[in-house]
Amino acid sequence: MIYRYDFRYALAKIPVNTALRLNFRKLVFVGMKENVSKKRAIIFAPNHRNALIDALILVFASYHRKQIVFLARADIFKKSFMAWLLRGMRIMPVFRIRDGKDNLDKNNEIFNNAARILRKNNPIALFPEAKHNPKQSLLPIQKAVPRIVLPTEASVDFQLRSQIVPVSIYYRDMFGFLSDVYVTFGTPIEVSGYKDMYNENSVLAINQLRQELENRLKSMVVNIWNDEFYNEYSHAIDWNGDRIAREKFSGRKDDFLQAALYIVKKLDELYENNRVAFDQKTAGFREACILLKKHGFTSKDRLGNPSSVWNLFTRFTALILSAPIAFFGFLNGIFPILINKKLSSLFKDKQFIPSARYASGLFFVPIFDLIQSLIVGAVTKNWLLALGYFILMPLTFYFALYWRKWFKTGRRDCKVRRFAKQHPNTWKRVLELIRL
Repeated sequence: MIYRYDFRYALAKIPVNTALRLNFRKLVFVGMKENVSKKRAIIFAPNHRNALIDALILVFASYHRKQIVFLARADIFKKSFMAWLLRGMRIMPVFRIRDGKDNLDKNNEIFNNAARILRKNNPIALFPEAKHNPKQSLLPIQKAVPRIVLPTEASVDFQLRSQIVPVSIYYRDMFGFLSDVYVTFGTPIEVSGYKDMYNENSVLAINQLRQELENRLKSMVVNIWNDEFYNEYSHAIDWNGDRIAREKFSGRKDDFLQAALYIVKKLDELYENNRVAFDQKTAGFREACILLKKHGFTSKDRLGNPSSVWNLFTRFTALILSAPIAFFGFLNGIFPILINKKLSSLFKDKQFIPSARYASGLFFVPIFDLIQSLIVGAVTKNWLLALGYFILMPLTFYFALYWRKWFKTGRRDCKVRRFAKQHPNTWKRVLELIRL
């Protein structure tokens, strides 16, 4: 049964977690030990931005002996192979109105299974927005979480002592490889606090619990609610995040996340309390974008403190000296790279691109490492050499991916330095416009 401990799942977590860790430069977890009980029935309720990667991050973060069971939207179960794969990953479907009214009754069985899981003190994870959203914003929270947990608690007179743990997942660059992700486990909601309300009016209790969960997530998630100015908010985070993280949140593991929350809050306050100043600031952001685009820059470029000549010389010297290792890594990892490009092209929804990249690293790098190592051994008749190749191929390939990132960053920093030197007035004007 899906709520029983599965040894195969435990074994699979080792390569799955390793591949996930290698996908990010930095994985930061906050509040997990303080807010996630090992002895209570738990429902994790995270925001949902990055398709499969969001679920894998929760699996990676979990220090439970017991294994998380996920509930996901039913439309991804349409293909039989995908359904088999998802159920093997302990994921159950939840039907929505868009999946057809006739299918909604199937949720009763799903919710009953979820109730059995909670009664055994196994953790459940459910994305309460009911769909993924690539933007830095929170969609309206649906009723699935309270619809599962309140009837379950009522069936045992609220003696289960279950908790709903809101989770914020923030990607600094959702589509970028070797980027940063910040995961915050918030203060849990005690479901037993809704006992009296549920006994008097179950509908009201469900709505109230849904609202409390939404409020908790809104306080944790970087939520750019104003679509009209979404780009301006997003660029403000890119331009000011690192500086504000250093100035106001130095020493915190989640410094950049706190900086992003601060920037959104400050702009929201300006929008509500001083619309003239807000309009001037966002107009300045738009002017800065025009100037930067004219010179070939984006909001991701590090404009504030151009690198010195010595800094750039040192970095590029190191890149040149290490280029043979990177070339070896790229050459021997060419097949996983090509497969990743092909897989990524199959998805119309860009949110699945990071998942395709992850799958390429998880499956195809080890497969081709083994195949190529066997070929080396068969051709050279030197199996010690083949063993060395087997070890070096993934290490040099991973180094090559980092090398490419460092090289691209170095080129952009060179361009910023030239811009600041050749167009000092424009550069200073841009810095003035983008500062929050």
